[in-house]
Amino acid sequence: MSLLHKTTLITGSTKGIGLAIATRFAHEGSKIIMASPSSSPSHPSFLSLPSLPPSTTPSHFPFPLDVSSPQSWSHFLKSLPPSHQKIDILINCAGISHSKLLTQTTEDQILSLINTNLTGAILGCKYIGKQMILSSRNRDESTTTKCIINISSLLAKKSVLGTSVYSASKAGLLGLTTSLSKEYGAYGIRVNAILPGYIETAMTQEIPREKWTSEIPLKRFGTPEEVADAAAFLAKNQYANNCILNLDGGLSA
Repeated sequence: MSLLHKTTLITGSTKGIGLAIATRFAHEGSKIIMASPSSSPSHPSFLSLPSLPPSTTPSHFPFPLDVSSPQSWSHFLKSLPPSHQKIDILINCAGISHSKLLTQTTEDQILSLINTNLTGAILGCKYIGKQMILSSRNRDESTTTKCIINISSLLAKKSVLGTSVYSASKAGLLGLTTSLSKEYGAYGIRVNAILPGYIETAMTQEIPREKWTSEIPLKRFGTPEEVADAAAFLAKNQYANNCILNLDGGLSA
């Protein structure tokens, strides 16, 4: 249980990649803050999280967070129980997608996508980053660092018709990662990003399998659990900072 006594906040964690990361980190001993609009103590995804040893209870905490709202972030911080107030790992995984040509995309769709995928991550890095900085000021070089992981996308770098706004939001996460790896690195806060390719989630159900699997060198989509493996590596490797990790079966090649 290499993440025992750590507290991990994961946005967008009630399904797909976010849930797989939450499950993996809980298996490794971390207390999980499951922050998604639908999060609640009775949500099936929250109830599915592995329990921690009795000495760490209360182990997990759900919160119905709207990542695009500064007010929701502020309320979230005020609502955290004492056992979860020192967050060690932030994973910005909340995201939505639209597949439309830009000229056919409404202004509301543009704002919704940018606000969720990019603004939400920026706010998370701002609010949780400030808390991490305050708790890291007395650290020495032997102290385990804190970590932020932004879940971007292969489409931040690869052109696919109809994904201009989505791609822009995910490319913004790379700029955020690179800049903050320097800004926050001085405080012992590592900032990294994962660029998943096509992963077996509800978001990719409408994507034609034959077309894309034929172009992926490994001839298959990835799994959420494989993305969770990458997140666990970045969380635990104390020298990983500004690490931009492709996880796409070779499609980016």
